[in-house]
Amino acid sequence: MASYQHFTQTTEIDREWIEDVMFPLCDALRNGDDSLSPMSGRALYCLFYEPSFLTRTSFERACELLGGRAYHTEDASQFFPVHNTQFVDDIIQILASLKMDAVVIRTGDTHVAELAAETNVMHVINGGSSDDHPTQALADLYTVQRERREIDGATVAIVGRLDHRNVSALLKGLAMFEGVNIIPVPFSGQVPEKVVQYCAERGMSIGSDADLDAVSEADVIYLNGPRTLAHMQLLASRGQGRLVIDEQFMDSLKPDCIVMDPMQRSGDFVIAVRDERLAFYRQAENALYARMAVLHELFSNNSVKSGGS
Repeated sequence: MASYQHFTQTTEIDREWIEDVMFPLCDALRNGDDSLSPMSGRALYCLFYEPSFLTRTSFERACELLGGRAYHTEDASQFFPVHNTQFVDDIIQILASLKMDAVVIRTGDTHVAELAAETNVMHVINGGSSDDHPTQALADLYTVQRERREIDGATVAIVGRLDHRNVSALLKGLAMFEGVNIIPVPFSGQVPEKVVQYCAERGMSIGSDADLDAVSEADVIYLNGPRTLAHMQLLASRGQGRLVIDEQFMDSLKPDCIVMDPMQRSGDFVIAVRDERLAFYRQAENALYARMAVLHELFSNNSVKSGGS
């Protein structure tokens, strides 16, 4: 069974580890197993070059629930000497000298988490990069598993912005499973070609672009909104990107279809109904347990020369 010292790419994890280790661990943590507290006396640093509400808050809470303590920089680009990621190895060494034991890095730059991990002085987690978000992928897979009892054979409609790390990470995660059918419903962008190729090499094809009517076939609808308010307004001016989730929309879906949204109702889509199939808050809770599980696994396989040791 694989073990990990760092968690930097969705493509590094495998199905056996997810199903045999991580999903059961998430369930155990959800059930309040008091023996699962491997971070006592340990410190986590959230080094965020891009702001995030859910990812940072869930990591900080996950660390606390596992017995550790979390610190953060919400916009590291504003602080010298860490204001850019060019010398991330030096930044990680500084954090290690301050007795930090793990770092979550969020940045729009490429390969930063991987370069940080090469220092091997603390556990490194990718909290969102230009084209990947492995802990979000794990949280989303766990959500599909809990809601449907299986991931194999699911028809998943991706609605909204397709050229985004959340979508890329989820697709790479779904490619580990069998018989998954992807329906892309783009409001903007396209799935990056390298992600399409990665999925194809693992036997999962991504269908042709479809319109909103196609979501009636889906078992899972994954909403992913535009990046900014300005982007949303631009799409609206073109008559694009308008999705109203109301009773009529929900009636068009399968009775057991679930609707997920990693942006947590940011205003990109109009939510005008209450329905048990809207899994937004369950998805957020699952992200907490998924990130707890990642921290638990890293500190249970602790061979890095961590700052607090």
